Amino acid sequence: MEEKDLQQAWVRQALLDAERGVMECRMCREHVGLNEAVTLWRNGVLVFGVCDRCAGTHDIVMRRVDAGLEVRARPRVPLVVRSPGMTDGPHVSHR
Repeated sequence: MEEKDLQQAWVRQALLDAERGVMECRMCREHVGLNEAVTLWRNGVLVFGVCDRCAGTHDIVMRRVDAGLEVRARPRVPLVVRSPGMTDGPHVSHR
């Protein structure tokens, strides 16, 4: 399946979900109520939606491009990834 096909499928599903008052966050993929989301509609079609949680922790920038809408998101705080069982910060060895 090409990206265009995936986008069209997402739009169809998004419209069906919106009729029920829910949507899938484009970032975390959680289903949330429309009252818990920031949405962008164009000509009656839901083109982008993000839950309040993701919107609150990311800077989201949208702009028009020839192909449609470009959306970029950047976390507001660094993401710290730790391996299972690690209780303190990363270990750095100095030789």
